[in-house]
Amino acid sequence: MGGGSPSVPAPPPPPDPVNAAKANELFYRSSMETYVANQGDIAALEQRLREQYNPRQRELERQMSALDAQRAAQTGLQLEREYGPQRSLEALRRQYEMDPNAFAVQRGMGQQASAQYARLYGQSPESSVPYGVTRPSATKEANYLTGLS
Repeated sequence: MGGGSPSVPAPPPPPDPVNAAKANELFYRSSMETYVANQGDIAALEQRLREQYNPRQRELERQMSALDAQRAAQTGLQLEREYGPQRSLEALRRQYEMDPNAFAVQRGMGQQASAQYARLYGQSPESSVPYGVTRPSATKEANYLTGLS
């Protein structure tokens, strides 16, 4: 068992850069020629697929955007129904704390507008609002989606 040659063969010599560049250029040119030769068929296929699938895609996009808008309107109305009175009360309280004079002026202007409305229409502004709006019935659930879908 003498010292023989190693079991791992020597690596092949590195490729010639000039030959590699020529081969790359030939491959690129042939693939471009193939593409240019088949360009009409590729464009026809693309157009056929576009005609086949685009209307359905547009219809789905329209449906999704309509559903998004409906959900946004529903959420906004629900939040306004839950937190609206509390929000306006908080705004009035904050205004009274910050500037009592401005609060008094606003309140006086509101009373003046109510008196003018009563003089003009012969009934108080509160009575002009429908009964179901001022005193919401606990039995009937509000449905904001009528007319949206």
